[in-house]
Amino acid sequence: MAKSMMPIEGAPAEGRELLGALLAQRRKELGYTHWPAFARDRLPLTPQGNPNTRLLADIEKAYRKRFPEPTLRQLAQAYRVDYQSVIDVAHLRASALVPQRPAAPAGEVPPRPAAPGDAPPFFPARSERDRPWFDEINERRFALAALGVIDPTGAQMFPADPEAARAWDSIAVYGIPVGDRVWIVADLRRRAAARNAGPEANSHGA
Repeated sequence: MAKSMMPIEGAPAEGRELLGALLAQRRKELGYTHWPAFARDRLPLTPQGNPNTRLLADIEKAYRKRFPEPTLRQLAQAYRVDYQSVIDVAHLRASALVPQRPAAPAGEVPPRPAAPGDAPPFFPARSERDRPWFDEINERRFALAALGVIDPTGAQMFPADPEAARAWDSIAVYGIPVGDRVWIVADLRRRAAARNAGPEANSHGA
């Protein structure tokens, strides 16, 4: 049987509604109450340069059932859930989504996972003071996403900045989503720029 290019097109309405409800819950677990910030941080922008909130509405509210496989995979990555679990929930073969676990880079021994009770090392503040650095890093992230690299390594994100690349990879070990990593590294870069600039940087939000 040929593989469907629209994997949930034939799913029952109640399955697609369950999927939408579980994705909405997952979005909130990831720290996003509203669609615009989630879409801006985790999905490529629309051709007009806007957050793609329409796509989020379509999947969370089950407004449509025709989602090409690449789009569903992109959504699974955005919500940090296993792609196959998205399909299984939609078809009522499962009642829960499976969270993604970060994969170790090829050829490397995976670092020790966070122990139970450990907290991730950073939580992004999403401060407007970080916005100039965020925008620059996010442009690189979207450029890689356009090439099919949805969860890039530090070396892919920062080929000319080994320190930022190491920070990116160390954050990824804790399963922190890509959009959050962008904010964290943006904040680190802002603080480094303030230190390098000296006292005058206070006016720039150090």
